[in-house]
Amino acid sequence: MNGNGGSERIVLHIPTNFTAEEFAELCRIEKGTSAFEELEETLPLIRQYGAPKAIIKWAGVDRVEGDETTIEGVTFHSRVVADKLRDTPRVFLSVVTAGEGLEQSGQFADDAFLDLYDGALLFHAYKYLDRYMKERFRFDGSSVLSPGSLPDWPIQNNFALFDMIGNVDEIGVSLNGAGYIRPWNSGSHIHFSGDGYQNCSLCRKYDCIGRRAPFDRAEYVRIFGTEP
Repeated sequence: MNGNGGSERIVLHIPTNFTAEEFAELCRIEKGTSAFEELEETLPLIRQYGAPKAIIKWAGVDRVEGDETTIEGVTFHSRVVADKLRDTPRVFLSVVTAGEGLEQSGQFADDAFLDLYDGALLFHAYKYLDRYMKERFRFDGSSVLSPGSLPDWPIQNNFALFDMIGNVDEIGVSLNGAGYIRPWNSGSHIHFSGDGYQNCSLCRKYDCIGRRAPFDRAEYVRIFGTEP
């Protein structure tokens, strides 16, 4: 882990010192299966070449009015963002990535589990970042808002979010012309203190394989004023 002291912007090189059991849980692989045995054999390479990283930055919430939220002079238009940040003075902005270490190593060219391993590295990075914010800043950043995960806050908001964080290519991350993050196993967020809110709770893609929270119909109606 590398940081820049007391600065409001911190770059994290996230260690890969997980056990086989911990990484298998992130992969949703059960112990005692052939997939677990393969993971155990591959784990030294995953730990050697895996290169998850993150950038976090403190930001002040200037104003919330109607469906407008202004953070560090940048205004976002979203009912959800305004609802969640209405009484929040400061937030963390972040970009997190699994990196491309496995792909670039050349060791996983024919590995059918490559995408699974990269996805698990990303979730490992999220968990590490949560712990880091709690231990260093006593900040519970498990409540997150992510551009593109709801129609109310589309993916194009990544452009403003990346500009606010600054120099995201420092961790090998960029945006394509539509606002999607490269490499694929990466994410951008606004972290705020709360009850562990995830955009999944308002997402109507009910059968999404990546769902991290159950759909909350009552909350959906409260925020959007209509039935899902």
